[in-house]
Amino acid sequence: MDDKKIPATPETRKSLYENMGKTIEYSSAVLRKIILINGALNPNTENINHKILEALLSLEIFNQYFNIELASILRACFRANLPAEKRYNIKYINCIITESYKYLYGYRSLINKSLWVSKIKPLLEIINEQDFNQDFSVLENYIVEFGKRNITNKDKRDLSFHYDSEPLSVYQMLMELSEEDEVQRMICFMDLLQNISVFTLKYIKKHELQKHETVLNYTFTLSDLDIFKNNKDTLCSTLENVIDNHSERLDKFVRQQNIPGWIKQQFKDVDDEMITPFHQFSELGKVAIQLTYIYLDLASAIRAFLTSEYTMEKQLSLKQINTIAYEGFNKLYGLNANPENSFWSKYITPLVAGNTDQSLCNDYEVLSEGLLKLKQEIRKLDEQRQLSVHYHEGIVKVYNMVLDLNPIEEFQKALQLLDILPKVLNFCTKCLHVIELMNQASHEKRMASTYKTIDNIIDILRKVPNSQQKTEMIKDLEKFKTGEFFDEIIKLGIK
Repeated sequence: MDDKKIPATPETRKSLYENMGKTIEYSSAVLRKIILINGALNPNTENINHKILEALLSLEIFNQYFNIELASILRACFRANLPAEKRYNIKYINCIITESYKYLYGYRSLINKSLWVSKIKPLLEIINEQDFNQDFSVLENYIVEFGKRNITNKDKRDLSFHYDSEPLSVYQMLMELSEEDEVQRMICFMDLLQNISVFTLKYIKKHELQKHETVLNYTFTLSDLDIFKNNKDTLCSTLENVIDNHSERLDKFVRQQNIPGWIKQQFKDVDDEMITPFHQFSELGKVAIQLTYIYLDLASAIRAFLTSEYTMEKQLSLKQINTIAYEGFNKLYGLNANPENSFWSKYITPLVAGNTDQSLCNDYEVLSEGLLKLKQEIRKLDEQRQLSVHYHEGIVKVYNMVLDLNPIEEFQKALQLLDILPKVLNFCTKCLHVIELMNQASHEKRMASTYKTIDNIIDILRKVPNSQQKTEMIKDLEKFKTGEFFDEIIKLGIK
C-alpha cells in the first residue's frame, strides 16, 4: 500500500457507509420505475421520442443498477470485522467494474455490440442538435479514456470469479488487495456513472420524456422474511468464527506448498525422487486450499446477506452465493463433459488409479457418486451463473433474475456443497496416509534417505535466528516424519 495514503477515519467510513445505503434505497426505487417505463414502450413504434426515450432509459438502467451493486459490495466490506472477510468481499469491486464497462463500451471486437455504440450512438442521427453532439462527444471521450487508464484488471477478475488451477495465484491476488486501492477504483467508476446520469437526465428532461407516469407497487421477496427465525445473530457469529479459523488454516496450507521448492533451493544435491512424497502431499494440499476458498467465499457471502439492510443488498448477496457454488464446484470437480482441469481429475483420480488399497478405491467410488449427483444439481445454475457474471443479455434480464432469487433455494444449494466438502477433505487425508504407508513399504531405502535429508534440514534450521517461519517449517518437517503432515485437514469442516 502506498505510504502516502491516509486511511479513512471511522467517521468518514461511517458517513460513506450510510451514503451508500441511501444510494441503494434511492436507486432501487428509480431503477424499478424506469424498468417499468421502458418495458411499457413499444419497440416497433415510429415515434421519435419513444426511440430516444428507450435508448436513454437503457443507459440510465445501466447507471442505476451498477450504483446499487457497487454500493452493496462496499457496504459488505465495511461491515466485515476480519481481514479475510473484507478481502473476499472487496475483490468483487474490480469484477463488477470490469464486466460493467465491457457491457457499456466493451473492448476491441465487443465495442460494436456495446450499449453505447448500439443504443446511444444512433441518437446522433435522430437528435440533430449542437448541444447533444457536444455532450455526446465529451461523454464518449470520458468513457474511452476510462478504458485506457487500466483502472480494471482482467487477470484479477478471472482469479476472483473462476479461481485457478494453481491456487497460490488466487492467494497472491487476495494478499495484494488493498481496500484503499479498490475504493479508489470504485470512486473512479462511480464518477463515470455520475457523468452518464447527468447526460441521460438532461436529455430526458429536455425532450419532455419524463411525463411517463407509472404506479409503483412494492416488490415482495422472500429475503424480507426472517427465514432464520431470529437466529441471525448466532449464525453470523458462527460464520465469523468459520472465516477466522479457515483463513488461519489457509495461511498454513500455503506455507506448506513452499516446502518442496525451498528444499530444492537450499539443498542442490537433493534429487527429485527423494522429495517425491513432498510433491504428492503438496498436490493434495492444493485441493485443501481450493476447498478452503469455497468455505471462505460462501461464509462471507452468507454473512453479507444476513447483515444487509436493503432488499437489493440481500438479493445481490444471493447472486454471489450462486456464483461461488457454481464456480467453486466447477474448479473442484468440473461441470463440463471433459473436466480434465478440475482438482479432482488432476490430483485425486491419478492417486487412486495407481493404488491397490481396496478401502481407498471403495471410498473413491462412493465419493465420486456423490460428486456426480451434486454436479447434476449445480448444472441447473448455469443460466443464473451466466447472468450473474456477465451482462451481455441486458441489465433488465439480470435485474429480474436477481429479484427472483429465492434465499431458501440458494442456501439449500450452498449447504449441499458444504456438506460434501468435509468428505473430500477426509478422503484427501486418507490418501496421504495410504501414500505414506506405500512409500514406507515399497521404498524403505529411499524413504530412509529422505528422512535423513529432513533431519539434516532441521539441524540447519535450528542454527538460524529464531522466527515464526523457522518454527513453522521445523514443525511441518517433523510432522511429515510422523505422518501427521496433513492431519489437520480433517478438522476443516464447518462446525
